[in-house]
Amino acid sequence: MSDTKETAELAICMGSSCFSRGNKHNIKIIKEYIDRHGLCGRVALKGHLCEGLCKDGPNITLNGEVFHSIDSASINVLLEENIRKQE
Repeated sequence: MSDTKETAELAICMGSSCFSRGNKHNIKIIKEYIDRHGLCGRVALKGHLCEGLCKDGPNITLNGEVFHSIDSASINVLLEENIRKQE
């Protein structure tokens, strides 16, 4: 059995709509979460340009799956359910 833990890929929409509707704040929450749980080497955090899903935003893509309407309440649940469970 391998001790290698999978790296999660977390991409945040940096388009003006998603950014102004909450992803600016979500980035801070995600960074704090990564630091608090010692996940620095386990989460690849990056931004991407608008993908045309503005009406459903703020949007975050985690391991290829797009999550819509992510706010400060739902971001922690998303991280717990999709990153911490991989440990």
